[in-house]
Amino acid sequence: MILEEIGQCGSAERICKLLLGYAGRFGATNLLAGAIPLPCLSREQLSHVLLDAWPEEWATRYFSNGYLYRDPTIRLVRQATAPFHWSEVGDRCKVYPLGRRIMHEAKEFRLDEGLTIAFSTMERQPVGFSIAGKKLNPDPRGGWHQLAIAYAFGCASALIGGVRDHKSVRLSPRQRDVLRWASEGLAVDDIAERLNMSSNTADTHGAESLSRTTGASENG
Repeated sequence: MILEEIGQCGSAERICKLLLGYAGRFGATNLLAGAIPLPCLSREQLSHVLLDAWPEEWATRYFSNGYLYRDPTIRLVRQATAPFHWSEVGDRCKVYPLGRRIMHEAKEFRLDEGLTIAFSTMERQPVGFSIAGKKLNPDPRGGWHQLAIAYAFGCASALIGGVRDHKSVRLSPRQRDVLRWASEGLAVDDIAERLNMSSNTADTHGAESLSRTTGASENG
């Protein structure tokens, strides 16, 4: 199970490599995940990146030119939108000329197609997780459940923050069960039936798991 593999990683770099291995099944060659800092913290943008398998030259250009606050995909992350393919951005929000230019420039680094998943930390700080490559398979969305990504982000936060004990992500056995099946792509009703609980209880456990995993570094 991917959650067990994530939990066994001893560094954020290993978590990133593990996730990129899974993303490769969908044609992705690159991965990036980080919290979105406030504009007043523009000089600290790179410190908010926790999982980095992005083309170095593109990352340097992107952050040095302040693209973070002009990128339409980041605007959607800040709105806590549902997971989206980059090809859907124009349908989700208005894309200004600079935004189109940013997405066009990304193609210079073989980041032609991408998928972004947005969620929030316990402090309501938006987080963006993206996989990208020259061409992604038709619908990688099903294999990248938000809870599994949040768990990976929480573990990476704890490791980078110097917390080596993964028990800092404190989940009850039932919450772990819900998180595990959710990471496999099961719907709430299916999880509830499998674990012999109500759909409302399964949904509650899932929401609590998401909140705790993304807040792992603070709780540790």
